[in-house]
Amino acid sequence: MLLSFHSYKGGTGKTTFVSNLGVHLAQQGQKICIIDTDVNGPGLHSLFDVHFSATLVDFLRDECKISEIIYKPYKNMDLYIIPSKACEEDITSMFNSPGEAKDKMLEIIKFLKRQLQVDHVLFDCSPGINKSSLLTMNIADRATIVSTIDIQDIRGTYILSNMSSKLGTKANLLFNRTPRDKSDEINGIVAEFSKKLGTSLLGSLTFDDTVARTWSRKLVVVEEKDCDYCQQLRTIATRLLVP
Repeated sequence: MLLSFHSYKGGTGKTTFVSNLGVHLAQQGQKICIIDTDVNGPGLHSLFDVHFSATLVDFLRDECKISEIIYKPYKNMDLYIIPSKACEEDITSMFNSPGEAKDKMLEIIKFLKRQLQVDHVLFDCSPGINKSSLLTMNIADRATIVSTIDIQDIRGTYILSNMSSKLGTKANLLFNRTPRDKSDEINGIVAEFSKKLGTSLLGSLTFDDTVARTWSRKLVVVEEKDCDYCQQLRTIATRLLVP
């Protein structure tokens, strides 16, 4: 399955969630690839401590082969990472048309499925409404919008949800970093909000100091797998993959 992850603003914890989700699924025996399509502000490689020589951007520019941009950070699980590097362009502007950009991205997907037998591809998309993010949303089977309860995030979630509807991609909604002491109240609010949008609610992840203390330098599903965040993530992962 092709799963894209979006947010209206940066700082929602999207990349942290996608990274931990990918590791969790790989720990369950699935073959996973996470692709960093945030070519303007990539950060996936930092969480996995991947030191790269070639990236997604290099392949899109025809400067290397697909096999050269795939990294395997753990020996004991089938988890693959395709990092990106920062550039001024978005993905579509590297090509003559959005169709050409889509075809180039699909080349990667075909390679992952044929050569590595990957079960699921996770796209960590750039925040906001931009051509790179919409391109990935169009490719995906499902788009997950990661939001906080911040009013700007919520307003932006309306826009992202409408865009996924126009593209014909099923949208899920995930709220992150919700206050633990108000979780019951917030759960009711987000459920009603999701219903109004017509999106599937994956759930909420409460704020967890264990995650905050990592400073985006390690993954809690590896280091602190019994923490509250990890338990909630496992529940959300099950819902996400329901056909």
